[in-house]
Amino acid sequence: MTLRLKRPGSYAIMVLLSLLALAPLVFTLGASFKTATEYASDPGLLPQAATVANYQWAIVDGKILNYLFNSLVLVPVAVLLYLAVCISAGFAFGKLRFPFRLGIFLVVLFLMIFPQMLLVIQMFKMMAAMKLTNTFIGLILAWVAYFAPFGAYIMTTYFASVPEELIESARIDGAGSVRILVSIMAPIGAPMIGNIAIIGFLSMWNELPFSLLLLQDNTLRTITLAVAMMRGEYGMSVPALSAILMMTSAVPILVFLFFQKYVTQGATAGAVKG
Repeated sequence: MTLRLKRPGSYAIMVLLSLLALAPLVFTLGASFKTATEYASDPGLLPQAATVANYQWAIVDGKILNYLFNSLVLVPVAVLLYLAVCISAGFAFGKLRFPFRLGIFLVVLFLMIFPQMLLVIQMFKMMAAMKLTNTFIGLILAWVAYFAPFGAYIMTTYFASVPEELIESARIDGAGSVRILVSIMAPIGAPMIGNIAIIGFLSMWNELPFSLLLLQDNTLRTITLAVAMMRGEYGMSVPALSAILMMTSAVPILVFLFFQKYVTQGATAGAVKG
C-alpha cells in the first residue's frame, strides 16, 4: 500500500522535471517560427502567424547546411578514432600487464584535470609546427587528444570488472590480445561504449576553443563555430538564432535516441551463455 501511494508522487515529480527540461527546447522551437517584430512585442510560447523565413535565411544567407555538413564529416570520423583509442587503452590498462602500466595510467588521469582553455594555445603551436592548422585532420587529432583520457578512464574501470575467467578461457583456446579485444571485450563493453560514444559525440559537436583557433578558413567552420561567429557577423535576431539552434540540435538528439538502447543494456548481458 505504501508503494502504491508513493508511485503517483514519484511519477508526478518525473513528469514535472521532464517538462522543465523540455521547456527551453519548446520555447526555442516557438521562437524560431516568429518574426523579429512579433518576438519583440510578444516573446510568448506560440507564434501568432508562423513563418519559415528564419529557416530560409539560415539555409540561404547563413549557409548553415555547409557548416552542418562539415560537422557531419568531422565529428563521426573523430568519434571513431576516439572510440578506438578509448577501447584499446581501456583494455590495455584494465586487463593487460606490462611495465609502468600504473604510472602511464596515472598520467592519463592527470591529463583529465587540465581545462581546455589552458591547453588551447599549446595545442595550436603543436598543430602549426606540424602544418595541420586549417585542416580537418588537425582538429580531429586535437579533439581525440583532449577527450580520449576521460573515455579511456571509463573503459579501464569497466573492463577491469570483467571476470578474468573469460580472458583465461580465450587464451587457452589460442586467442591473442587483439582477438580477445574484438571478439569478447568489445561486445561485453557495448553499453559503456555507447555511453562514451554519446559523451564524445556531444563534446566534439559542441566544442569551440580548438575549432576557433585551428579552423581560420570560413569554409571549414564547424556548426558550433559557425553559430558563434554568425552571431557577431550578422547580429542575428532571437528568432533567426532559434531557427539555427533547432537545426543544430537535431543531430545530437537523433544520436542520443540511437545510442540510448546500448546505454540501458545490462553491463555483462550475453557475456556468459548457457
